[in-house]
Amino acid sequence: MRLARAHALASLAFSLAACATTGIRKDEISEQPIAFNYMTQEEARKRAESWDDQRQSQLKQMRQQAVVDEQLPPQTEMHATTKDLEGFLGRLFGRADDPGGSSTGRLALLDPRSGKVEVLEAARRGSVPLAWSPDHDRLLYAQPAERDVQIYEYERAHGTVRPITHGPTLHTQACYASHDRIVVATADHSVSPPLSRIEVSRPGGGGPFEPLSEWGAEHSPSCAPDGNSVVWERTLAEGRSELRLLAPIDGGTVQTLSPGRQPRFSSDGAWIVFSGPQQREWRIFRVRPDGSGRAPIGSGEHSEARPTVSPDGRLVVYVASETPPRRNLYLRRFDGSGDRILFADGDGEYPVW
Repeated sequence: MRLARAHALASLAFSLAACATTGIRKDEISEQPIAFNYMTQEEARKRAESWDDQRQSQLKQMRQQAVVDEQLPPQTEMHATTKDLEGFLGRLFGRADDPGGSSTGRLALLDPRSGKVEVLEAARRGSVPLAWSPDHDRLLYAQPAERDVQIYEYERAHGTVRPITHGPTLHTQACYASHDRIVVATADHSVSPPLSRIEVSRPGGGGPFEPLSEWGAEHSPSCAPDGNSVVWERTLAEGRSELRLLAPIDGGTVQTLSPGRQPRFSSDGAWIVFSGPQQREWRIFRVRPDGSGRAPIGSGEHSEARPTVSPDGRLVVYVASETPPRRNLYLRRFDGSGDRILFADGDGEYPVW
């Protein structure tokens, strides 16, 4: 199965951003493609309209209950929670309406220098990229079906895809471990709310999978470049979350690193970037695998989510929203300088560089 180049070029917003005097030159940007979930401008507009209708309905209901406006939930929410997972699985199994389903994005590759987009036509709508192999020849992604979510692998050289995991168990996220193994987040939807845990395959990627964590709300694994350790997110009560690290995967002890969400190793394994709480917002942070050096990466005006580091380690791409629920990809140097919009020709989420 082959990639079909989408007729989606960089918008005027992208061009203006590229020319902005932010200090990030185009030749600083790695040429390696960024995998992401992509919505066209029309799809993004429809989702925004649906979101606005839902919010207006929610506002009306809350006013009828004499709830003040200040008690409305935050407008900018870009982080998966246990409630989100339950809602997603509910829609997946036909237990709830999904008014935004018609606007679900496509798995695509972004040229970070030109803004050109290639849609992976072989992947179903709603597929989400998860992890590149160290040589950037293969890409793991999660693909939803009517009653299932499984991990697939895209091979760039031949433009082909193949299944990595199989049902009936749900496998929602994954990364590449040592000895050709795959670390996955496995979900148990037979209980309410659904539970998940981190597991690892046998060498070569086959099952049965062995657990690396207990059942709970354990998800979003990211493997170190050498594949010998893995960090993931554990969702706690009241919307809190923390990063947990297992090093090494074989025989190591699970340690808690920091409050935060959506961890991802840098390409050299020296750092883990993540979205961490700062006052009432979420900002990009970095921390070393031993827990030292925790610090924010720059500062922004909007809630920041899903950071991922460029292959050369110099830049970070992340998701932010100037006008919820729209999603734009932003670019910042690893030292915190040079913020700019990277992609605004439609919506972009779940970047993997």
